Amino acid sequence: MTRIVALEEHYATPDLLDATGLDLSWLPMDPQRRLLDVAEDRLADMDAAGVDVQVLSAVGPGVQELPDEVAIPLARDLNTRLHKDIAAHPDRFAAFATLPTGNPQAAAAELDHAVTELGFVGALINGTTRGRFLDHPEHAAVLETAARLDVPIYLHPGTPPAPVLAAYYSDVPALLGRMLATAGYGWHYEASLHALRLIATGVFDRLPNLKIILGHLGEGLPFHAQRVEDVIDPLATDLAKPVRAYLQENFWITTSGYYYDGPFALAREVFGDDRILFSVDYPFSDNTVSTRWLNSLDLEPGTREKIAHANADRLLGLG
Repeated sequence: MTRIVALEEHYATPDLLDATGLDLSWLPMDPQRRLLDVAEDRLADMDAAGVDVQVLSAVGPGVQELPDEVAIPLARDLNTRLHKDIAAHPDRFAAFATLPTGNPQAAAAELDHAVTELGFVGALINGTTRGRFLDHPEHAAVLETAARLDVPIYLHPGTPPAPVLAAYYSDVPALLGRMLATAGYGWHYEASLHALRLIATGVFDRLPNLKIILGHLGEGLPFHAQRVEDVIDPLATDLAKPVRAYLQENFWITTSGYYYDGPFALAREVFGDDRILFSVDYPFSDNTVSTRWLNSLDLEPGTREKIAHANADRLLGLG
């Protein structure tokens, strides 16, 4: 058994759940109890599955849609508390910062604090904030800070903005529509659109050191990459590189929740073995199912080591 690092692993606090009104009782796997635990039960789940390290991040939507007077102090509190939790098990946990992206200057300052003072390995951002993507000029300070600190942003999907929900997912049975809008389909493709917007608007030409992680085997991008190249590259005359070059130089992808051999093979072809990172999506996916799948893959030992931990160790400074 090789060392295993998992990157998209979520937690919550009662304060975060109260502030956001997040209700996960409709989900069949009842994840709320496990979200609130950053100790014995979580470690027992990790041990049973052979997961050595979890990189923890606050469950979405985090504090992104909260008013500044709530979001800014709550983000600081979440990061401070998580730092203390990690200090109790420093060999088992690392962290992505929670950022109050509704106030980009405060978010940039919190990212700097979390990385330089708390030792966090990056930040996780959930989709759009108040309907705006990260390529919007108001978010420049956050991206510039991540590039300066040489830490990645994990671009996690977020709940679509209200107009998108109304246009795309209304008139569908309630629970099914909610899942269709999020983990069942919709937010994966919004996340891939988000990634392509970062490329198309020249973000990586301005910040060539910016690093972005996408979950769920690339949020559909491996399937669409060739088509995107064929139709976007001829029009992207202001960009310094072809679209695929940015995908392979500025992006990493994780396996979170996507334990499917065919899509995994395609992801390897498009992104390469140095850009794929193992993840579970705990507690929304099962640790044991995910590690069994990893260990069942027909991979060369060196390739398995890369995906299981070596790529993450190098990207995040772990190990």
